[in-house]
Amino acid sequence: MDERLDMFLKFNLKRYQWYQRFIALRASPHAIAGGMALGLFIGMSPFFGLHIVTAVALAALLKWSKIAALIGVNITNAITASVIYAINYWVGSKLANSSGRTIWPSDFSFSELLKLLQQSTHIVLDLVIGGAVLGLPLALAGYAMTLRLVIVYRRRRSSPPIEGRAG
Repeated sequence: MDERLDMFLKFNLKRYQWYQRFIALRASPHAIAGGMALGLFIGMSPFFGLHIVTAVALAALLKWSKIAALIGVNITNAITASVIYAINYWVGSKLANSSGRTIWPSDFSFSELLKLLQQSTHIVLDLVIGGAVLGLPLALAGYAMTLRLVIVYRRRRSSPPIEGRAG
């Protein structure tokens, strides 16, 4: 039991340290929020191996926080990817009206895999559409929440302690 508690405390301490580093970024609140929004939007795209490179490059180009973009892009990770991509595919196929076009394999064989690969452009297109449609509101909400969080944190940190409250 002590080992579990120790792991739990270490995990939460690491989360708190990352939170403190994120909040303490020296960029403007808008640059931090922009980086987070960018990362969240890119994280919803189906191009898993290119998320980090794309997020850092675009954040640098837009002069937004690269660290915030890296944090945001991690919305898609080994744990969440299957759920995010399934939802993105479902939304994209409904919007593109392509749900009947893709024929999923009935068994695991080389010929079935080839048939699936021949349809990959439809699948990727559905993932891109779903990712964009779901990523935009997520990015906007992420921007607003991050902006508010950074502004409130910086105000509290810079304001003098209230009498009777430990600073």
